[in-house]
Amino acid sequence: MRKWIPTILVVIVLIVGWVYAASQNYFREEEVVQAKLLSIQSGDIQSITIHDTTEETSGAAVYSTLELENGVWQMVEPKAYPLNGYSVSSWLDALSGANQELVVEETTTDLDKYGLGTDATRMDIKLKDNREIKLAIGGLLPADDARYVRVDSGPVVAVQTEAITNIALSRRDLLDTTPFNMDETNVASLEWEGEAATWMLKSTSGDGAAEQTWTLNGKAIEATDAVSLIGKIKNLSTADDVRKASELKGTVPRFTLSVEQTVNGQQVRDVYRGLTLPSEPDQIWVVTPDGQWAYAMDATSLTEAEKFPDTIKASTTSAEDK
Repeated sequence: MRKWIPTILVVIVLIVGWVYAASQNYFREEEVVQAKLLSIQSGDIQSITIHDTTEETSGAAVYSTLELENGVWQMVEPKAYPLNGYSVSSWLDALSGANQELVVEETTTDLDKYGLGTDATRMDIKLKDNREIKLAIGGLLPADDARYVRVDSGPVVAVQTEAITNIALSRRDLLDTTPFNMDETNVASLEWEGEAATWMLKSTSGDGAAEQTWTLNGKAIEATDAVSLIGKIKNLSTADDVRKASELKGTVPRFTLSVEQTVNGQQVRDVYRGLTLPSEPDQIWVVTPDGQWAYAMDATSLTEAEKFPDTIKASTTSAEDK
């Protein structure tokens, strides 16, 4: 028995050592840390220029520039269009958070084969320390799950298609396309005066749109109908660039919408104007309360919103008949 004691001690030592090593993760493979595409933080970015290859070039700008001014992102080229703050913030996070999956080619003299030639999607990024980054996005890899990308004159790398979708945005993806600025939970009343209809939606009590009691032209309606009507108008959007309202000449009034809501504890009343041009009868320009911007809206969608209270009354009448 004594002759086995040294062997037993060795085995015990090995077991103890193995358990200790396992507890210290000595046998675990090191996690591969993916390299960031740009190695910057979203807060480092001062301005971005998007070179839009899909825009029509006949007299129109083919690039858009956004700048951070006094802590707020503004579009400065081609015009000072209003931006969607949430979209811009998400876009900056996508740029700073994108990973490169692998290096496809360290150096190349043939960018066209990767779609990184003249057809590439391009962005010029300027940082607050005055450094500049040129980003080019090319074609799909054969596996169809990533795109070829090049930063400055560096190697051609692969970036997941999902990440590119969040990065390669156009000017219109970043614009504020909804003229009616309202929150269902804050709205106290809507008053529409138009050619096809005139109506007033008003809340009488409660907190939050779904909890309030509502009247339409003085008659009680379901809260769900009121919320639907507010949402119908709030979610109307334009598919075109907005224009300076001052550029519209010879317009004809189509409707006004007065919105009362609580903003930061204060009652605020905004008035939106709908205008048409005799040469464009199927389009209504919605002018924002500050009188600065005009949004091109499809006349049909606005007419549906204008007459939506008729469907509420029909629904209510039908329910009462039962």
